[in-house]
Amino acid sequence: MKRPENIVYWLNDRPPAAIAVFVGLQQMSFLGVYLAISPLFVRTENIGDHDSQILMATTLLVSGIGVMLQAAGRLGIGSGYFCPLQATSASFATMELARLGGGLELAFGMVGVMGAAQVMLGEVFRRLRSVFSVELAGVAVTLIGLGLGYKGVTLLGGIDAPGGLWKHDIAVGFLALAVMIVCNVWSSGSLRLFSAFAGLATGLAVSVLVDGVRPEDAERYKDTPLLALPRLPTFGWAFDPTLIVPYIVLGLAFSLHGFGALAAAQRFNDSEWRRPDMAQISRGIRAEGVSNLIAGLVNSLPLTSSGGAVSLAAATGCTSRHIAFWLGGILIALAFVPKITMLWFVLPVPVIGAAAVFLSSFTLLAGLQMIASRMLDNRKILTVGIGLLLGISHEPLKHYYREELPAFLVPVTQSSVALGVAGATLLSGVFRIGAGTRQRRSFVLGESQLDDVVGYLDRQGRAWGARADVVRRSEYAIWQAFEILHDHGFVARNEQGQGVVEVETLVDEFTFTVVARYRGEVIPVSTHAPSHEALLESDKGILEMAGYLLYKLADRVRSRELSNGLAELRLTFVE
Repeated sequence: MKRPENIVYWLNDRPPAAIAVFVGLQQMSFLGVYLAISPLFVRTENIGDHDSQILMATTLLVSGIGVMLQAAGRLGIGSGYFCPLQATSASFATMELARLGGGLELAFGMVGVMGAAQVMLGEVFRRLRSVFSVELAGVAVTLIGLGLGYKGVTLLGGIDAPGGLWKHDIAVGFLALAVMIVCNVWSSGSLRLFSAFAGLATGLAVSVLVDGVRPEDAERYKDTPLLALPRLPTFGWAFDPTLIVPYIVLGLAFSLHGFGALAAAQRFNDSEWRRPDMAQISRGIRAEGVSNLIAGLVNSLPLTSSGGAVSLAAATGCTSRHIAFWLGGILIALAFVPKITMLWFVLPVPVIGAAAVFLSSFTLLAGLQMIASRMLDNRKILTVGIGLLLGISHEPLKHYYREELPAFLVPVTQSSVALGVAGATLLSGVFRIGAGTRQRRSFVLGESQLDDVVGYLDRQGRAWGARADVVRRSEYAIWQAFEILHDHGFVARNEQGQGVVEVETLVDEFTFTVVARYRGEVIPVSTHAPSHEALLESDKGILEMAGYLLYKLADRVRSRELSNGLAELRLTFVE
C-alpha cells in the first residue's frame, strides 16, 4: 500500500483534534442530506411528526455506531477503512411490502433478518473473490459516481425538488459548487480539507440572507424540541417467514452497494491499488450487517455504505479512519438534539445537488480507472458493458424495474448500483464456464516471431483481466528466454530439425505465470550480475548476464530439469 499524493491525512494518521472535529462536521453536513430519507419514509407511511423525529434519531444513532464498527475492524467485523453508512430510499419498496403484511413492527423486525443475511453474505463475498474482480469493482464504483452525479444534476437544476424552489435557489447552488471547486483546486492545506463544508455553509448563509427562511421550515424548527430522548424501539418487532426471501435479496443489494463503496475506499487509499481485498470487504459487509441488526432492534431505517462520503474523504484529502470515531460521536450526540438536525431541512435543494456533483466526479473517475487498469477480452467487455448499461438504464426505466418485474427482484432493481453490479456479477460467473486457467501453445525457435508470442500472451491476459504492464513484462521476458534458448543451443532438435518450446500460462487472482517446457538443457538463472571481467573473458559471462536479466524481469524465476530429458523455465509475475 502506497500513500496517494493528494491525501493529507492517510488511513492511520491522527489529525489534530480541531481538524478532526471540522472534518467530522463536514462529513455530517454531507450525510445530513440523507436525513431527508427519514421524513420521506414517514410521510409515505403517514406517521406523525413525533415518531418522525424518533425515527430520525434512531437512524443517526445506528449510523454513528456503524461508522465506528467499520473503522475499528475488530473481531472480524469492520474493514478498517473510513466508510460511513447512510439511509437510502432503495429500501422503501421492501419495507412497504412488510408494512402492508403486518404493520411497521413487521417492517423493522425484518430489517434484523436483512442484517443477519448481510453477515452471512460477507463470507460468501470472501469465498467468491475470483468472481468479484477488479473490473467488477470498477463497475460498482463507476455506477456509484454516475448515480451520485445524476442525483446532483437534477437537484442542482431544481428538477423534481421536494417542496419547490425559491427564486434564487439555483443560483445559490451554482455559487456553492463554485466555492467547493475553488477551495479544492486553487487552495492547499487546511482549506482544501473543508472545501465541501465551505460550499455548503456558503450556500446556506447566502440563501438565508437573500431569501430568508421558508415559513413552513421556520414553523417546523420552532416546534422541534432542543433535546429529546429517543424511545427505543418506537414500533416494536414482528417476524414473517414469507418475507425472508425479499429481505435477503435486499441484503444482497445493500451488500453489492457496500462492495462498491469499500472498493472505492481501498482505491482512494492506495496509489498502487491492484485488486479488491475481499477479506477486508467481507469484514466491511459484515459490519454493515451488524449495524442493520442493531437498526432492526432499535427501529432505525436500514443503512448501506455511503460511496458519497468515501468520495468526500478522498476529495478533501482526509481518509483517516480515526475521523470515523469523531463522526460517530457527532452522529450519536445529534440523535439527542433534534433541533440541530432540523437545520439540514433549511438547506436549499440545489446546494445539496452541488455537493453531489462535486463528489461524483472523483468517484466516477476512480471507477473508470479501475476498469481501464485491466486488459479485457470479449467476455469481460460484455460483463462491464452490460453491467454499466443496466445501471444507467435504472433512472429512465425506473417504473418498469419497480413495478413490472417479479416482486422478489424489486429490492435489487430499486438501486442503479445494485442492479448493475448484480447483472455484472451474474455474467462474470457465467463467463467463467469454459474459460480454463491453463492454456498451451508450441513455438518453433528461429521461426516464430515476436508478434506470435505477444499475440498469444495478450489473448491470455485479456481472458483473465490481467494488468497490462504485467502482460507486457511477461512478453518481453519470455522472448528473452527464447533468444537464450536459441542462441546458446539449449533446446534439442526434433526429427524435423526444429527446436520446439511449449508455452503454458497459469493464472490466478494474484499471479500471471508463463511456463516454457522443452527437451534440452536447463537455463542457468543467476541472482547476481556477473563481473565485468567475466563478461569480457568468455561466453559464460554473457550467459550468466542473460540469466540474471531473466531473474530481474520476473518476480519469481524457477529453472529446473524434469524427467525424460525435459526442462522447464517458470516465470511468475505478481498481479
